[in-house]
Amino acid sequence: MALGKGAYAIHQNGWQYTAENIDRLLMERHMAKKARQSKKKVHLKGPDKRTRADNEKFADELARLLEMSRNNDGLV
Repeated sequence: MALGKGAYAIHQNGWQYTAENIDRLLMERHMAKKARQSKKKVHLKGPDKRTRADNEKFADELARLLEMSRNNDGLV
């Protein structure tokens, strides 16, 4: 929804949702859901524990997006 309205969206691990990657991400989500719903046993691994590097990457990306927003919109 946010991308459709021209907003910026960022993942908790610091990467940005874009028009270029959203279709792939939604397809991966759909495939994981189908695997969980199948009658076969599927062992999907959950996310790794959050690290200091993840926190730093998120902070850097957030700062970059805020700066980009300031430059593009005059807001923030």
